[in-house]
Amino acid sequence: MRDPGTSPQYRSVVPEGDGLMVPARVDSWVAARIAAHPDAIAVEDRGLRISYAELGRTAAQVAALLETAGRPPGGLVGIRMRRSWKMYAALLGIWMHGSGYVPVDPTYPQERQDYIIEDAGLALLVEDGPPGDDFALSEPARRGAEPTGLPDDTAYVLYTSGSTGHPKGVVLRHSSVVALLQALIAEYAFDEREVWAQFTSQCFDISVAETWTPLVTGARLIVVPEETAADPGVFAGLLADGAASVLSQVPTVFRYLLNSLETTGRRLPSIRHVLLCGEPVEPATVIRWYDVEVAPRAAVHNLYGPTEATVYATCQELTRQALTTLDEGTPIGRAMRHVETLILKEDAPAPTGEAGEILLGGASLAWGYLGMPGHTAERFVTRPDGRWYRTGDYAREADGGLRYLGREDGQIKLRGLRIELGEIEARLNALDEVLDAAVALTRFEGGDPFLAACYVPAEGASGPVAWAKIRSRLADALPSYMIPMRFIEVDKLPQTLNGKLDRRRLELTIAAELTS
Repeated sequence: MRDPGTSPQYRSVVPEGDGLMVPARVDSWVAARIAAHPDAIAVEDRGLRISYAELGRTAAQVAALLETAGRPPGGLVGIRMRRSWKMYAALLGIWMHGSGYVPVDPTYPQERQDYIIEDAGLALLVEDGPPGDDFALSEPARRGAEPTGLPDDTAYVLYTSGSTGHPKGVVLRHSSVVALLQALIAEYAFDEREVWAQFTSQCFDISVAETWTPLVTGARLIVVPEETAADPGVFAGLLADGAASVLSQVPTVFRYLLNSLETTGRRLPSIRHVLLCGEPVEPATVIRWYDVEVAPRAAVHNLYGPTEATVYATCQELTRQALTTLDEGTPIGRAMRHVETLILKEDAPAPTGEAGEILLGGASLAWGYLGMPGHTAERFVTRPDGRWYRTGDYAREADGGLRYLGREDGQIKLRGLRIELGEIEARLNALDEVLDAAVALTRFEGGDPFLAACYVPAEGASGPVAWAKIRSRLADALPSYMIPMRFIEVDKLPQTLNGKLDRRRLELTIAAELTS
């Protein structure tokens, strides 16, 4: 990677001179913490307090189970478990065995679980054990060919929504995760005194920062059970009772939490850092957070980054002043110290202040997409100045940082979950009841965003009964967050002059229907 020099298009690169001597693998970094502070509390889970030593011993059991089952290190192992302290031990144990993990959410439709298992070529899954056993190993009934050519330090494969109708696996290496964690620790001075609330499913990349930052620094991780994450009032109680100091949230969910805090009068005096990520910030919510002083010590930060660049790439503290100029784009700030950024316009660096596509480079780039060399080559490009990931996100440089302007394709974020509208549309258009369909993100005035679908019905597939059947058919293949809340029947989808879907007119059609 060339020296970024003084060009305003580039930001900082890998850390230098910060004194952080860390192992090359995340599990080795955690092992060093276990050895140094075995009796410290690593995880709190529903009243249980698990020490670093116990976490390490339990992880070693998982590694031994895989070895006993004849699983050679170096490949991929699935993990399909409910959220508990044992899940973190299982993730660590898969790494200690020398394999990478592939999370499979047990709440996903069976078809989606099967697809991930088969596409990743998983021969074994670590699961919750029966009464009396911590873990169980299962062999899937259907499995694809095991992938070859993966890097030796593969850490995990996360499946993101794909425009072809199926999710795609992103392969991340330990070296990329270590670079992220090192940068986070340096940026925010995280250490063993922190208490992290681990809120996000392991199937989404934010969980990587939430899980491993505390465990490599010797801090404490609080498990947020799925049922607690769904109830802002209960979640607020968990944060207060656990004296959480770091809170990572999607802006929409952050608003729900603030609403509950205001209603109950509860305060969170221990919170020092609020990390917002996954969707555009809501300035009114952040300002209200400051005004009501629910956490007087807390600084609120906006972080941006795709799965393909290992969770976070840029950061911006959301001061009141930063929130007053959102008409210029959402402030996503400067690149973190392990990342380079380039704003590209017509294949050349964009002049300062002009909009262009965000390209990310540096130590955190993913290896690529599992089993998709063509798509990898399309998105991960080599230029004279190095290897870059084309994000598809647009921004411009202003006030020493970046302002996010949106996308020009069908990828959206909903409550922090990355969705390719094309994946939902492909599923809809494959149904016998549908001749043509398209999906958009919309909202009622003052309300939360949600998905709505316009469709042209097949003969005899009109009306509410058909809508219910279509929704049910989608639920067999897609997770709940990808099911449209509203179905709007139309005679024809709007098109541009060249016969392509006119997404702007589609959004207007949906808005008109919702207000009629």
